[in-house]
Amino acid sequence: MLGSNLAYYFRDEYQITGLYHQHEMCIDRVETQKCDLTNEDEIEDCLKIYGPDIIIHCASLTHVDYCETHKEDTYHVNVAATQNLVKRSKNSKFIYISSDSVYQGLKGDYKESEVSDNQMNYYGATKFKGEKAVEQLSNALILRTNIFGWNYQNKESIGEWIVNRLKADQEINGFEDAFFSSIYTMELIRILDICIQKDISGTYNCASSNSLSKYDFAVKLAKKFGFKESLVKPVSIEKFPFKAKRGKRLSLNSEKIQNKINYQLPDMEYSIDQFYRDYMSGLPLKIKKAGFSSKDEAGMIPYGRQWLTRSDINAVTDVLDSNYITQGPKVELFEKSLMEYCNSKYAKVVNSGTSALHIACLAAGITSGDEVITSPITFVASANSAAYCGGRPVFSDIDQRTYNLDPEKLEKVINSKTKAVIPVHFAGQSCDMEKIWDIVKLAEKKYGHKIFIIEDACHALGSKYNGKMVGSSVYSDMTIFSFHPVKHVTTAEGGAVLTNDKDLDDKLQKFRSHGIVNSLDKITDIDSAYDKLPGKEKRIKTWYYEQISLGYNYRMTDIQSALGISQMKRLDLFVEKRRQIVNTYNQAFQNVSNIQIPFELNGCDSNFHLYVLLFDFEKIGISRTEYMARLRKKGILTQVHYIPVHTQPFYQKNCGTSWGDFPVAEDYYNKCLSIPLYPKMTQKDVQKVINDVIATLGGDV
Repeated sequence: MLGSNLAYYFRDEYQITGLYHQHEMCIDRVETQKCDLTNEDEIEDCLKIYGPDIIIHCASLTHVDYCETHKEDTYHVNVAATQNLVKRSKNSKFIYISSDSVYQGLKGDYKESEVSDNQMNYYGATKFKGEKAVEQLSNALILRTNIFGWNYQNKESIGEWIVNRLKADQEINGFEDAFFSSIYTMELIRILDICIQKDISGTYNCASSNSLSKYDFAVKLAKKFGFKESLVKPVSIEKFPFKAKRGKRLSLNSEKIQNKINYQLPDMEYSIDQFYRDYMSGLPLKIKKAGFSSKDEAGMIPYGRQWLTRSDINAVTDVLDSNYITQGPKVELFEKSLMEYCNSKYAKVVNSGTSALHIACLAAGITSGDEVITSPITFVASANSAAYCGGRPVFSDIDQRTYNLDPEKLEKVINSKTKAVIPVHFAGQSCDMEKIWDIVKLAEKKYGHKIFIIEDACHALGSKYNGKMVGSSVYSDMTIFSFHPVKHVTTAEGGAVLTNDKDLDDKLQKFRSHGIVNSLDKITDIDSAYDKLPGKEKRIKTWYYEQISLGYNYRMTDIQSALGISQMKRLDLFVEKRRQIVNTYNQAFQNVSNIQIPFELNGCDSNFHLYVLLFDFEKIGISRTEYMARLRKKGILTQVHYIPVHTQPFYQKNCGTSWGDFPVAEDYYNKCLSIPLYPKMTQKDVQKVINDVIATLGGDV
């Protein structure tokens, strides 16, 4: 309850990220992320991604009787999770929401110093141990409180429970001998906001300034809401056989925080007034309808998914609020971030990976009669880009271990008509570029003309080859990236061409924007670029441009570029997270019969855009279609990457290809299946995939 109320209250004031464990939710204008706080790795990943300035830790098991009978669970959630957060909070301001249950509940009007190591129940003991962990941080704030408010789920605080029962004309029992100083959540949050503004640290009681018995509290709620006060029956707490001890007098003395922040804390009557006021204004419904719903109603784990944070969203909205949403400064900044990351001299971003491949082929001068060699295991765009230019795509079979172009087979395919080779870094693993480079250079000498190498690295941003970043183009003329949503970095749709050749970069610039140039060193008719007024100094026409070739409108917008810039800041973390998942997968699947895990070539450090398993479906005795359908029923979405391009009707008709031409590629296709892999996967997601993949084969997990 408190976490959802905090998010609702602060969402317009701060950039908020809400972590949840079991109950997946979306909160309008709030980034939410699933995280198991008892798992140290998941906490570390979340804190790396979001880098919070402030951590407000209010997650705990609070059902006192449950805590008493499930001590191991309670310890993990209330103590171990707190210790994990504290250990990894680094420079974040840490705020811990504790409980009045740390006191023994015997006398009431407790001051902060009147706490002992002997709590009345296990819940109180775990909250106190949580406090001890937080106290290790020099600037931490600990608030001991008791709250009531409006919840976003079906759970009810004591106040909401009373209102709902009385509204239904049901009798309820109220303890006339149990006193507390409960405060309305929104009032607590207002006080918390002041503490944040003043950077308050230390341990404080934070509750209403007076106390009521729970019977009187219920009666006052009935009166305020216009329900029958007679429905509330006075009883003694002694008559109820609770499993955990309850304190009878848990009123708190909150003078310390009141004096510290110079703010008069409300009494319980005022809290009830505000609780009612918000009820009448429709706040409970607003909270429940603020978007607190499942992100994925089907509960599916997809094979890939983008990871967008509030920082990404803010980067985009900042552009929307600016003077430039296209052809502005963000495009150049995105290009700069790619150049710096990949150690490349030049970069041109465009509106898709396909557009990037197309203008790269145009810059290479591919035309009718030219042949371009590429892999049959790729998306059709790798081959289409040559066909767009009038060239003829030619395919070369793959290596059976890496699923990339086999250099030895490539050597036999190159001929006098070859104008370019497009090696595809499938699933993120770089081709053996040094071997391909050597083969191409020998062919250039043999045939007496330039043969361009264009790396199709649409899968491989963040990968390395021989210690160099893919994109540095050490063994190529140009490198292509894609920013589709399932790629490591997304701009929704987008692509880029990186090169170290200034002449190629100039051509790429021209082809992505209508074939137009407007700089003096590029235009052909210098005289027309200037005003020619007699007796006056020549002045350049600021509007002047020339179309010097046929080009295209392949430009990327500033909106997309801003998203790309923001995403690039987390690229290394995305790669690291994927690698962790891959290591877990490899260990789980390496000894499973009839499954082959991915192979990494020496010198290749893949970013693992995809995790592809090869299944011997014939030996297993199940078709791939049936296997995928069974996994889907269990909530696991898989995909096939790819149908060999040479088997597509277009290429069979126009290039004379057919089934049987490339046996290694076809054998791969018959066995391949991509299973879920994306950085936002939790360890539970990963384990579910492992369990279901193996169990659906009929194996033991």
